[in-house]
Amino acid sequence: MVFANGAVKRDVPLIVNEKPHRKVGFLLDTIESVHRQNLGDMLLDANLIDEVQMQIALAEQRQTGKRFGSTLVELRFIDENVLAAFLSKQIDVPCISLLHIDIPKKVVRKLDRSIALECKAIPVRIDERGRLEAAMVDPTDAESLEKLEKKSAMIIAPLIAPESSVQMMIDKLYPEVLPDDDTLSVKQKGGARNIPNDPIFWDLIAELDSGDLDGRLKKIEENLANIWVLLEKVLRNLEMRETVPPGDR
Repeated sequence: MVFANGAVKRDVPLIVNEKPHRKVGFLLDTIESVHRQNLGDMLLDANLIDEVQMQIALAEQRQTGKRFGSTLVELRFIDENVLAAFLSKQIDVPCISLLHIDIPKKVVRKLDRSIALECKAIPVRIDERGRLEAAMVDPTDAESLEKLEKKSAMIIAPLIAPESSVQMMIDKLYPEVLPDDDTLSVKQKGGARNIPNDPIFWDLIAELDSGDLDGRLKKIEENLANIWVLLEKVLRNLEMRETVPPGDR
């Protein structure tokens, strides 16, 4: 993608090997070493910017420290969708539009706001090979890919999307939680503190809530073991809260 010095990575294989190659964690497949080429020269060669615009953007970038591509977009020298499509072609990673996209809650719960902001990425769907497709500002960032795989416990199939679209979707999917205060709305939230926050719980609820009555009863019967495990977790949490003095809660 785009680096602080205006360079870009190219020729990155999406998934080199489906088999994990490390012993610990949820593993990132091998990523070959990538070739970096100056983004400004690439855009010049494609007639997407001119020499004057490139020099202005470089001067602005030196002052702000932002990515070269982001600087071009902020200066309105290039449309971010055009830039994303151009980079998609250069690094051979699919470009995705995040407008009007419907992301299942089960997929959203694979990540959280913190990791989404850190990696500038959102989960999109689970593909037919069981990989988690994630829209990223920089899909060639190996460190971010590894963090996403560790958090989601899935192999990541990266996609590329404009930065503003990714940020908009992060705010939509993972709203920022404001610090607690003494307002009524916050006090009302306190009554729901015993609701389980285990993603497995919500995935189970979503599964049980789908289908007709007979189908739901069958699913409940099939998932009784998981239900008992989750109930035991809730009971243990309640017991622990009972042993904590009220002033320390």
